[in-house]
Amino acid sequence: MQACQHEAMRAVEDRHWWYAVLRRQVLNALSQRLPRDARILDAGCGTGGMMRQLPARWSSIGIDISTVAVDHTQARCLNACLGSVGDLPFESASFDAVLSLDVLYHADVEPERAMAEVARVLKPGRPLVLNVPAFDALRGSHDQSVGGARRYNACQVQALLARHNLRAEMIHYWNAWLFLPLLLRRLSSRVSAGTTASDLFLPPRWLNRLLTIVGHVDARACRAFRLPIGTSVFAVATRQH
Repeated sequence: MQACQHEAMRAVEDRHWWYAVLRRQVLNALSQRLPRDARILDAGCGTGGMMRQLPARWSSIGIDISTVAVDHTQARCLNACLGSVGDLPFESASFDAVLSLDVLYHADVEPERAMAEVARVLKPGRPLVLNVPAFDALRGSHDQSVGGARRYNACQVQALLARHNLRAEMIHYWNAWLFLPLLLRRLSSRVSAGTTASDLFLPPRWLNRLLTIVGHVDARACRAFRLPIGTSVFAVATRQH
C-alpha cells in the first residue's frame, strides 16, 4: 500500500465508523478467549489503530512491511517492528492470539505463506482473528488505490484456514446493509476510465455516529443469522494441537 494511503488511514481510523465496528468485533472475540496476561501479534498492524484499542492487561506487538505504517504505530507509543507477514521474526508458538485484519487482501502478501507463518507463531488452541474484503463483485477503484489484489467468500476463507491446521470457530459476513449500495458504486467506478480513488473518508460527525450504530447492529445480525452477503468476511479460528 502506498504511503499516501497509510497517511489517509491514520487521519481517520480512530474515528471512522467502519474501523469502530471492526474493532468491536475483534475485542469481543479476544475477550472471550484470552487469559489476562495474553501476548498478541497484530500481523499487518497498519498505523496502529487496532493495537491502540487493546486493553493494557494484554501485551502486544505489531509488524508491518511499510516503514510509514510502523512509524505511525510507534508514534502512538506502541510496540511495532518492520517486517513481512510471510516471514515473521518470532519464535514458534509464542503468541496467545494473532490478528490479521485486511492483510491477505494486498498484492504484496502471499496468502498461503502468511497463513503458514500465523499458524507457526500461534500457540495451540489459541485464536487467529481474521478479516478480509468480500466478493470479487465488489472490486473497484478503491481496490486499485490501496493495492488490493484479492477478495474472498466465506468458503474460501474456511478452506484457507483448514489448509494450515486452523479450525474455524466462526465465519460470517458483515456490512450486509452496505452490500448493494457498494456494489453499485464499485460497478460505476469500473466504467470510469482512469479512476483509482479510495472510498476512505470521514463522514460528518452526525452521519459517522449513525453509521456506527447501524454497523454494530448489522454485525450482530450477520453473526446471529449468518447472512449470505456483506462487504467483509470476519473469522475466528484456533490452531489445532
